[in-house]
Amino acid sequence: MMISHSTLKTRISEIKSLMETHLLDVIILFDPCNIYYFTNFPRGLALIIPTNHNPILFVSRLEYEEACSIVKNASVITVEKRSKLVDLLYNELTKESRPSTIGLCKASITASLYENLKSKFEGFNIKESSDLINELRSIKSHEEIELIVKALRIAEFGMKSAIEAINEGKNEIEIAGEAEYAMRKAGAEWFSFKTIVVSGYRSAYPHGSPTCKKIRENELVVIDLGAKYCGYCSDITRTVYTGNNMPPEIFEIFEVVNNAIDEAVKIAKEGIKAREIDVAARKIISEKGYGEYFVHSLGHGVGLNVHESPRLSQDSDDILRAGNVVTIEPGIYIPNLGGVRIEEMAIIEKNQCKILNELPRILK
Repeated sequence: MMISHSTLKTRISEIKSLMETHLLDVIILFDPCNIYYFTNFPRGLALIIPTNHNPILFVSRLEYEEACSIVKNASVITVEKRSKLVDLLYNELTKESRPSTIGLCKASITASLYENLKSKFEGFNIKESSDLINELRSIKSHEEIELIVKALRIAEFGMKSAIEAINEGKNEIEIAGEAEYAMRKAGAEWFSFKTIVVSGYRSAYPHGSPTCKKIRENELVVIDLGAKYCGYCSDITRTVYTGNNMPPEIFEIFEVVNNAIDEAVKIAKEGIKAREIDVAARKIISEKGYGEYFVHSLGHGVGLNVHESPRLSQDSDDILRAGNVVTIEPGIYIPNLGGVRIEEMAIIEKNQCKILNELPRILK
């Protein structure tokens, strides 16, 4: 399943309109996700989008046949040697007339490639254009939302499989493997990121990698995972307690984290500043005395990348818009005790925020 040709055509029209507004003659994309967004092809080397012509996709010789079978809205050109890519770009851009202003997403290219481009395109006006692409990609179409929800259902299946596999004596790597195998069986083309499984004192490490540490009775286990489906990512975190009788102090932490999610969901809607969502959730945690233990931002956008616009953080300037798909993932991490993080995915709508998850937040 891929994004429809009509949707790709709309995306090209939208970016050209933004380019005209920002006085760009052409935009050159190198990031694979940006190229995929406009072509449905995942392994392009570069994509030129001029305002007055059809796009041109550059691919390696190995990818040419497949690219031609998939890409219907752009010309496809073979790059015989990667070292000649910038020369090919220059030749195509100056074939008929010299563009005065070129848009680049500088954050997605290496320093050496940027220096090569600056040297080859000396005298051209090069403008940073990441915001234009981010603006388009942050608002998801119905097609995209369907793919993201499918990716989420696959991730939830992986999460359930991981939790069911937790037994005293199994280690973190084994549990991560159970999750990833289940996601693959359910249709994941790959994973959104390296699966996180951290237990006991290690559950206080927000992004700890799974190790050979064995999972014991009466400890916390944080599992953070995501599946990719047709290019689109999901991201979900659940925390479980392995004992039968959860201590009151652990139960309170679960309750505070859950309440922080509820508060964020209650106020999130189109037009709200993203930072206000973070501040509201953080206030719930701080009022219960755990503020110093919430050490990361509240959430982020999800799409072709697992982390994209908008950012739900205290210093974010982003404004929520209908169609944004975001995570809401407060966490409390207390050294030597452990951590609790619960992560939901949600769609921002005009007057509300709708949770996309089906899996309960608190699991036994």
